[in-house]
Amino acid sequence: MSRERDTDLKAGLEQALEMISVPESLFQFAEELPGKFDRGELALDGNPKIESQPIVSIRSKRRKIPVVFKGTAVAVILVVTFFAGVTISPAFASLFRGVPGIDIAIDWLKHIREQDGVQTAMNHDYIPIDPVTMKIDGTIITISDIYLTEEELLFKSFIQTDAFDITDGSSPVSIWISPTNTLAGQGTTTSSSVIPTADSSGKPVLQETYKYQLSDGVVKQFLAQGTELELEVTKRTVTDEGRNLDIQQMGTIKVSIQPDKLLHNKVLEPKQALPVGDFDLKELSLEKVTIQPTTMNLILKGPEGWYYEFPRDDETAPYLKDDQGREYRYDPSGSGLLYYEGGKLQLPFSSSVYFEPNVRSLTLHIGSLQVGEFKPSEKLELPLNGEFPRTIHFKNKEIVIEGADYVPEGYLHLKIKKDSPKQKRLKGVSFGIVEGENITEKFNKVGTETYDAYRKKQREDMKSFHVNGFGIAEDYSKSDYLNVYIPAPKLNQYTLTLSRTGDSITVNRDYTVSLMP
Repeated sequence: MSRERDTDLKAGLEQALEMISVPESLFQFAEELPGKFDRGELALDGNPKIESQPIVSIRSKRRKIPVVFKGTAVAVILVVTFFAGVTISPAFASLFRGVPGIDIAIDWLKHIREQDGVQTAMNHDYIPIDPVTMKIDGTIITISDIYLTEEELLFKSFIQTDAFDITDGSSPVSIWISPTNTLAGQGTTTSSSVIPTADSSGKPVLQETYKYQLSDGVVKQFLAQGTELELEVTKRTVTDEGRNLDIQQMGTIKVSIQPDKLLHNKVLEPKQALPVGDFDLKELSLEKVTIQPTTMNLILKGPEGWYYEFPRDDETAPYLKDDQGREYRYDPSGSGLLYYEGGKLQLPFSSSVYFEPNVRSLTLHIGSLQVGEFKPSEKLELPLNGEFPRTIHFKNKEIVIEGADYVPEGYLHLKIKKDSPKQKRLKGVSFGIVEGENITEKFNKVGTETYDAYRKKQREDMKSFHVNGFGIAEDYSKSDYLNVYIPAPKLNQYTLTLSRTGDSITVNRDYTVSLMP
């Protein structure tokens, strides 16, 4: 590089930026800056100041690296690195331009990162693994915000494509990304959004956040064998009214994992009882708390034979709050259900207290949950020519069967008394019959074609009966009673079963967990 070129650039910048003070060699400064950034030697605190003196390593007690910088020094950085042709690393560039390969709006990216904990990690100098971009047949895919912990693989995908309309949430076509080598694990997307581009193309970007739960020892094994992560990209198309899935291989994205990017989790096993106050589900147990750089995971344990679920997007969803007053939202993968053996369930939360040494406790708030039993807990004989109405006491409910008959389409039909004329559904209870438990197996054994025809008929029957499912008491046709339809052979007498299913419990309790050893 020439001294004359530096002098000319410096003069032009000073005039354009109202005579600010800048280094003598801007090109040298720009070339050194990304390396200092990636090595954690540079502190940029939102309004940095550059003096007319040699650049030195600056350290502060707490360094914050925001996505969008302010101040005259940043203007110099942007001009030099983006218009002077200086080569910079993808990790450094991604903080300015969103993600490499796709020019997305920075404010959208910052909002997403603040939601999922990536921004908090970056503010504490825990920069993600370098992003990678793949281009194939009119599709651009960038994998960014990659973090690997001892329990999870987290990353975001950014997709521009001509293969399908990414703004159509009901599109039968989707692109799926999953690890293929030793880091394979249970996982799915936790969030999805369509982001506007910052360029003039007008092509939107589909952003999805992935979380893969990894088994014990998998990460250690992966790092011992090599540090190249393979992500398989497939295009998936739902066909035949949702019954079949066509999977097409699009390619493989390889990501280099730096071992020094792996921070060790903070793990506690409090074995703490969480009273719930339900007559069946007396309490849950908090078995484990895992604090990671971007997320926190709680493992709860319930009684054998029961399942329990938490609401995700309403005001009764669980949340964590630290003793400094900061809240952390419940952010489950996919449907939110990640069950382990023995009634254990994972509750994941976005962002983390990992970098906050002064936090001494967390408080878990449970607003409500739904519970259900895996097997029926009540049986009774029900002859079709018996006396009606018939009253049944099940759990804390009084259920009145006003009548029963057999529908020629192949169903036992029950008429359940309403609690009020406007009642639409009997919540928390499902019905079945002992003889009917083998009907699905019967059709499944005779071949796919016959079984598919049977399932198609069931969907058509539900529509004609005006119900959302079999075995539940509903009325959406302004009937005088609630209707239950149960697939069954024609018999004179049935053994009716009742199960507690999806029953909502209001808890509204706080449980404080100490983080101190």
